[in-house]
Amino acid sequence: MKEQARLTALSETKLLDTDPDPRFDRLTRLAANSLETEIALVSLIDADRQWFKSCYGLGTKETSRDIAFCEYAIRANEIMVVLDAAKDVRFADNPLVVGEPFIRFYAGAPLITRDGHALGTLCVIDPKPRESFDETDRQILRDLAAGVMVEIEADARKRQVHDLSVINRELEHRMGNMYAHVTSLISLLDKSEVEHGQFVRRLREKINTLAETQSMLSRNNWQSVSIRELAIKSLQPFEPEPDNPLIAIQDQDDFHITARAAFAMSLLLNELGTNSVKHGALGSTGGRAAFGWTQGDLMQFNWQEKLIAPREAREPGSGFGSLILKRIVPKTFGGQAVFDIQPEGFNYSVTALPDRVRMLSER
Repeated sequence: MKEQARLTALSETKLLDTDPDPRFDRLTRLAANSLETEIALVSLIDADRQWFKSCYGLGTKETSRDIAFCEYAIRANEIMVVLDAAKDVRFADNPLVVGEPFIRFYAGAPLITRDGHALGTLCVIDPKPRESFDETDRQILRDLAAGVMVEIEADARKRQVHDLSVINRELEHRMGNMYAHVTSLISLLDKSEVEHGQFVRRLREKINTLAETQSMLSRNNWQSVSIRELAIKSLQPFEPEPDNPLIAIQDQDDFHITARAAFAMSLLLNELGTNSVKHGALGSTGGRAAFGWTQGDLMQFNWQEKLIAPREAREPGSGFGSLILKRIVPKTFGGQAVFDIQPEGFNYSVTALPDRVRMLSER
């Protein structure tokens, strides 16, 4: 588990297989010059390789992990020094000792994150063995390794700031439609002169509807939602018996609608369902309703209700619900709404411009 956490921390640095960086190159050059070695490396220990973010005095970019001196250094979690690899039983037969670059002297300081994960090392290497590597030398290597970690952590902070900025912009974009609709709802409800309790109840009802749409959009990466899925979810609360549905929802020619259109559509369906339960087919014995759509240069969405026992025809009112059906939805869709109220049923349709409703990839 510790190794997996370490590899995760390494992956999160986004350093593996990236281009040379002068910030790290300056530090390896300084390490080699200060400690008088031919080679200095920023070595990152991946799952099965060691990869060099910075190479001073070495032409290769990576080696197998199983021959890496730095593998031992990250286990030690402190500076590891090998004065003469040819005389060290761990490394005497190592391909990097018996062959290029003929390592004899090695000193590596682990690159340790704030969470304690050793990502790799800053190491210095020389083909000549040494008699000693004293505390002053160790402190120089330790300080330079700390400089490497400063650069790595600076990159992480920059990414966090960038990611938060991106997230903020995305949330503003994705939530903006919902906030705009809520603001419009509050404004329209206020103008409809309902009493306070009803105001709060209707507003809560509509915000819950928008929240359900928000949830559906989030499952689709906030891009779009299926018109059929949206209709099923929005109209489900108005089905008195789920096993015996009274609302027929078109199951052919499904397509995805934009987030903005989805919010308007969910308000539309909620209002139609509410009205039908109070005054129409869904509130009467044997009544049925249907929702569908047609596509073309001008799209159209249709709601139809049929009653078994005719009722007195009621003209659409001027309250808040009617404002949604007459103004909010048509304005959002760039179309027009038509009401047809008869004793035996009720039909409502609204047209829409495709570029106001459909996802761009489906137009």
